[in-house]
Amino acid sequence: MSPHEPSAAAPASLPDPGYYPVPDHHRKRVVERNWDGDVWTDEVRPAADGATLPGYKRHLFRFLRSPGWKLLVGYVVFAAIAAALWSSDREDSLVGGIQLAMPLFAGLAALMVMLALFHFLNGRVALDRIAGDTRKSIVKWGVLSGVIGIAFAVGVETFVPEIFGESIKDDHGWALIAGPAEETGKLILPLILWAKGFYRRPVEGYLLVLVSAAVFGIAEATEYGAQPDKYQVTRPAAEIMHPLFTGFIAAVAWPAAWRAKRMFTRALFGSWLVAVLVHSINDVIVLDKELADVSKLTGYVTLVAIVLMYLLQKHAARRMVPPDLVGEVSPHWRPAAPRR
Repeated sequence: MSPHEPSAAAPASLPDPGYYPVPDHHRKRVVERNWDGDVWTDEVRPAADGATLPGYKRHLFRFLRSPGWKLLVGYVVFAAIAAALWSSDREDSLVGGIQLAMPLFAGLAALMVMLALFHFLNGRVALDRIAGDTRKSIVKWGVLSGVIGIAFAVGVETFVPEIFGESIKDDHGWALIAGPAEETGKLILPLILWAKGFYRRPVEGYLLVLVSAAVFGIAEATEYGAQPDKYQVTRPAAEIMHPLFTGFIAAVAWPAAWRAKRMFTRALFGSWLVAVLVHSINDVIVLDKELADVSKLTGYVTLVAIVLMYLLQKHAARRMVPPDLVGEVSPHWRPAAPRR
């Protein structure tokens, strides 16, 4: 398996470089923003008098359209089977007997969640417009990247506590290690590939990192599925955190690298720091048994983290929405002109 040679030209299915209508920063009028063939730049000029964008048509239960409904049914079935197996014995630290199938169904439920997210994002940034062979190669490298990320995170989370002594595990603060370990691990191979000249186009790097993070999340759901005493019914769905956290980094860093012609920018470090902080804070609070006993609000921390990182990722990823989709995506996904 080897990466495809990098190509400076965008696929023919993407609009040519030029100025296209977008909302202004306040979304009150239409201006023209420059599209370089891969991503929107900050160059803006006035639009023709009377220029408008199509009104967004909201469709009730849009997500139930194919394949959305199939993914939803798959998730419900797999998550329900995992929950049923879990309820048969919630105290064991390791599955056994009939529960041996529990990790499989937990992992499959998480897979449905990841596929649903990819389907959602595809309708906004046109992931399927990446050339077919390149897309297949990206998926393969993304899977390998996820495996490398898992190995790196496990290594760090295992050996750092040992360096400082086993007693550190008695302090819930050691969960702070998870953020930097996991968010770094999922990016190791994508950054190496970028340095080698591969998948530098923003949408390609975005997809690569999303696949890497999705693999990490599926593996984590499977791992928890093997530990009934740590499992939660919502665990497969909560694993969407991984592509939301690390996907945010890619949505910020790859377009910035595309413009700067170098990967290590303030955008990369800043977005990484945000993802790490949200990730670690979530883990510290959720894993703190004392806080869990004091307040039920800790049960909502993960939901808040998921919503926050989705909003941040949307804000960054809309820079990759192709001009011909601007009129179709929801208003907040439209690449509004930058503040002047």
